[in-house]
Amino acid sequence: MIMHKIIDFHSHLGDIFMYRKNVIYDPCTKLPAGSYDPFDQHALDRFEGPFLDPNKPEEVKNVIDMTALVSWTCTLERLTRHLDASNITNVCMYPVAPNIFFEDYLAASKIETRIIPFTCIDPRLSPEQVGEQVLRDYHRGAKGLKIHPILQKLSLSDARVIAALEAWEQTGLCVVSHTGINSYYPPALSVDNEVPENGDVKYFIELAKKFPKIPMVAAHAGGLTGGEEDILSEGMKGYDNLWVDTTFRSVDGMKKLVKVFGEDRVLFGVDRPFSRTDTSVEICFEAFGQWTALSEKIMYTNAAKIMQMI
Repeated sequence: MIMHKIIDFHSHLGDIFMYRKNVIYDPCTKLPAGSYDPFDQHALDRFEGPFLDPNKPEEVKNVIDMTALVSWTCTLERLTRHLDASNITNVCMYPVAPNIFFEDYLAASKIETRIIPFTCIDPRLSPEQVGEQVLRDYHRGAKGLKIHPILQKLSLSDARVIAALEAWEQTGLCVVSHTGINSYYPPALSVDNEVPENGDVKYFIELAKKFPKIPMVAAHAGGLTGGEEDILSEGMKGYDNLWVDTTFRSVDGMKKLVKVFGEDRVLFGVDRPFSRTDTSVEICFEAFGQWTALSEKIMYTNAAKIMQMI
């Protein structure tokens, strides 16, 4: 049996939130004893069934609390172990400035060479400055540009986003944006640190249409509450610059992505630390066959092409 390469197209390292804990190189971080990790359990459940019951405040609170805690255990040592265990060839790392930066992941890639660092817009800069910033990062090795409109509090129509994409278009490389309306913080921190409505897939569609020459990747395929992939597909009819990733999708969910978007437009992704690499790989193999031509497309070739690696 010939084993093909695997690229995890969507993951994070360290604390991507406003807490900005310096944990990447700390090998001793662990979840508090007795913690219930709903992200880990949802992965073990193979992303079948509801993630939480929004009508149970204790479940919602635990998810918000664990969102921070799992990011604080997202260390380089842990990453390396999990890449080894699942035979991952490369992993794309998405920074979320101003909490964590391209430079953080560029430095980590010198130690763990399977890391492919992406850049992101620094929202503290002016529109004129962000164009220079993303091109500087491109010349230092960034293989894509990530936007997290919720956590970066960046509307996808913001002048900084438009300026960054006008500059980035020169590279021929992809832009990835989070899609889906989510909240990551407890109420006391939410107002100043996130804008959940910025994740609505309709804003991604508008941006992708403005830049038809840029390969645009909708992280989470539009969102995770149900039906967003259909909204995304319908909204992008007539355009040829759309890709999606498989994060948090079940076997049937992954198969639907291929049916809706085509086997050349689906990218395998894990979204560490909010999922499990091993389970995500297993689900993808179950959906598309183990070490098949189709699994190679989804798990390697499509990503390698969009990053101009092949």
